[in-house]
Amino acid sequence: MNMDDPVQAAQFLYRATFGPKSGDIAALRSMGVDAWLDEQFQHEHQLHRPLAASFATASGDSLNENARLSAWWDSSINAGDQLRQRVVFALSQIFVVSRFGGPASEALAEYYDVLIKHAFGNFRDMLEAVTLSPAMGKYLTLEGSRKADPVKNTFPDENYAREVMQLFSLGLWKLKSNGMPKKDALDNNIPTYTQNDVEELARVLTGWRIDTYLKPMYADDRYHDVGEKRVLGQVFPAGQSAEQDLKQAIEVLFNHRNTPVYISTLLIKRLTISNPRRSYIKRVAQVFKDNGKGERGDMKAVVRSILLDPDLLAGKAMADYQNTGSNKRNFGKVKEPVIAMANLCRAFNVQSNDPDRWWDFASTQNNYGQGPLRAPSVFNFYESDYAPKGEINEKSLTAPEFNILSMDVMRRISNRMWTCILSHDSTSQKKWSWDRSDFERTVSQPEEYVALINERLFGGLMSVSLSQFLATMLSDMTLDKRSDDRKINDTLFAVQCSPEFRCQE
Repeated sequence: MNMDDPVQAAQFLYRATFGPKSGDIAALRSMGVDAWLDEQFQHEHQLHRPLAASFATASGDSLNENARLSAWWDSSINAGDQLRQRVVFALSQIFVVSRFGGPASEALAEYYDVLIKHAFGNFRDMLEAVTLSPAMGKYLTLEGSRKADPVKNTFPDENYAREVMQLFSLGLWKLKSNGMPKKDALDNNIPTYTQNDVEELARVLTGWRIDTYLKPMYADDRYHDVGEKRVLGQVFPAGQSAEQDLKQAIEVLFNHRNTPVYISTLLIKRLTISNPRRSYIKRVAQVFKDNGKGERGDMKAVVRSILLDPDLLAGKAMADYQNTGSNKRNFGKVKEPVIAMANLCRAFNVQSNDPDRWWDFASTQNNYGQGPLRAPSVFNFYESDYAPKGEINEKSLTAPEFNILSMDVMRRISNRMWTCILSHDSTSQKKWSWDRSDFERTVSQPEEYVALINERLFGGLMSVSLSQFLATMLSDMTLDKRSDDRKINDTLFAVQCSPEFRCQE
């Protein structure tokens, strides 16, 4: 990456963090991207459960959803380990656990911390930790799954066995190294697993119980099926304990040829662009297979590869669908609603008015169509290959985030951002506020004011056309004798509504 180019530096930070704060781009350019990544990989991580617990204690509450979501906003806006926090939000939408499915707030916060602790480790270890998480055990009903009982006509629970293959490792279809599905002789996609594989893996995963939501599930071999099993062509010998069967299952899923390309594609789509070229996917998947030192599943290497891919640095990323032969330019992605809000808050350096805690002033789930660990199902807020009707679908492209951007959600997002803009002078304890003195100082000087907006809210990436629009807007408001307060509020609202702000290049 060329650190002499402020555009590349700004684009990098929008992908790798929840958005740059004032001075972040200059700091990145000064230290260099490799040193920045090394520092972020080594940075002490900020855990969510202890933070949420402290917020709850400060207000005399239990660790509820307000405390958990408040901890998420505080971490996303203020934590120093920005890369980890951003990657974990992406991982939380792959390894989905949700409040709408059983786990309480404390268990959810602990689950998020499992992802935080493993985000920059090895994918194999993360997959095992996710599998043994009590929150996951509760959500996908692995906890308490028992060997078959012919007398009672009961069978092992298949829920987690199915989803760990379909969503957390292999995906539905066998893939080529570039992410394209393999085809059979009749040109049909080839499934990665069968119903028999699901049933056999369900047998493998019997016997796990929850002690407390704050530590991994434990094995109870009284309920474990010790018979021989076959999963994805691999034999699980008779007589193995629950721990032995689990470890073999994790190895089978981890080493499956589909896992590198499937997981790499999902992470690319969550962090950088919605329609990566097939060569981009192939390069990242290769790093997943081997980090250059013979290690498979090195998450640091995978994240580095995703963020520093030549396609991104060259500013070119085109859909390249082998089945259609198309080669159409489609760079960037639509920002998820909470990421757009986090970008705004970091641009304003928003602070909590309560000295002892943050509050969910954003009213997250009610206004953004999404909330951390609050997806409507295990399939997340949207599917990774979702394409809205119209030009995007007609060009065989995807735009997953559009799946939640209904007109009502768009209205609610804009209303919350408007509330955030107006909160600059808020003193209410449960709200956020920010210092807008720089905007007040420059609003009477349109050129300087527009430059400030460009620097704070776009990292210098604002287009000439939007700059001209804002300059004209200020001129018209001056002619109408609008107050400086009205000028600031209206221009900032117009900016947050703009496609440029709501999209990531």
